[in-house]
Amino acid sequence: MDAWIWGAVVLAIVLVIAGGIAWWLARGCVLTMIGATGAVIGGVMSLIALVVLLDPDVGLRVAFIVTVGSGVWLLAWALAGGIRGQRLLRAEERAAGAAAPVPVSVTTAHGH
Repeated sequence: MDAWIWGAVVLAIVLVIAGGIAWWLARGCVLTMIGATGAVIGGVMSLIALVVLLDPDVGLRVAFIVTVGSGVWLLAWALAGGIRGQRLLRAEERAAGAAAPVPVSVTTAHGH
């Protein structure tokens, strides 16, 4: 049973670290920051569940559910942030392309 508990502790810590890295990489993207916050809170809640609950089986079950839920939360919000970022980048590229002056070629300038 000790190996299961240590495995759950390690996964919860990895989830907190992943949330921290996602927050750091978000660069102001609110969607990704929401996912990162949920992952950090979920990882901490998993650790608390493992420590506070008296029955190890219940603690492992609760930690598993919270860890999986928080991981899915992080993945979903990070994907949403990435998709939104790509759309914004494409819109900026289209706007920059439309605003750029059209170069005049040498043949049209001389009438050839």
